[in-house]
Amino acid sequence: MSIAPELDREEQAIIAVIARETDTFVRRDFDAWCGCWVQDERVRLVSVSSAFGVTVQEGWPALSHYMRAVFDAGASCEIVSFERRNLSITRRDGIAFVTFDGYSTHTDQRDEHTVEARTLEHTDDGWRIVYASFILRGHQSDHADRVAVDANGNILIATDRARAALSNHPGLQVSNGRLRAKRPSWDKVLQAGLKDAAALHGYCQHYRFATQHGRAFRLPVVLGEDDEGGITVCLLSVRDGVTFVELQSDTDFDHRLAAAKAVFGLSDGQVSLARHVVNGDTLTRAAAELGISVNTARTHLTRMYEKTGVHSQTSLVRTLLCVA
Repeated sequence: MSIAPELDREEQAIIAVIARETDTFVRRDFDAWCGCWVQDERVRLVSVSSAFGVTVQEGWPALSHYMRAVFDAGASCEIVSFERRNLSITRRDGIAFVTFDGYSTHTDQRDEHTVEARTLEHTDDGWRIVYASFILRGHQSDHADRVAVDANGNILIATDRARAALSNHPGLQVSNGRLRAKRPSWDKVLQAGLKDAAALHGYCQHYRFATQHGRAFRLPVVLGEDDEGGITVCLLSVRDGVTFVELQSDTDFDHRLAAAKAVFGLSDGQVSLARHVVNGDTLTRAAAELGISVNTARTHLTRMYEKTGVHSQTSLVRTLLCVA
């Protein structure tokens, strides 16, 4: 890694140690990696991931033992390239505090974005790391059917699979890099939902919502009814300070329908039909899938209208999915 020329000599030395710690980690050179650290009880390594939670290694004996096991098992990251952006260095009285965003590409072509911090101390042997933390921003390797958007609906992250799903989605589309609904009336509903989600992008706002409601924010957005009578739905959630739009979320819908069954006293047959309606099936298609007549499906639908107090499939889906 080249050191930015605008940094002074001490700052270049600090970044060189940080870069060497990353490089030796990737190469699994344990002795060289150890040489980047102050080796006493003050050291801390804090790792944060939305998928794996938080781990903290405290003190040099615990950290070195942990990292030796990582290196021996070949479990360090297989990074092809790493770039530091938004670099900030504060230095005073032999202590340096460094923050930066990390952008890495791995051997499997996966890209990751981290938010990182380092505290270094100037010793007789030069600058050495006392504290390191990194936060892995949420990625979509295991969430291929959702896209991430910012507060204005601009697409930030979308896997190839998600983009393919969007191109065939009955209600959503991408217009000039922004997520929109295909009909003006639907887009009004979508943009209102995205606005509600964006209000919770801040940690404190989302934390308050979760404590008040007993759960993280998840909003089913019922866009409307298509020309064939199917209902178009997507699900919004918030994580890592962005909004995720889930194009398919059968597990979450099943949970909500189970709650709606208890609240409204729905029969098994009615819930089975509701599941198909929620997934966008027309009444005719749902009846065929369930092996019942269209008249029986209409009877189930009428009974659900009576129990929920609504008079359209769009209102029914919205009511059923908003229970939990």
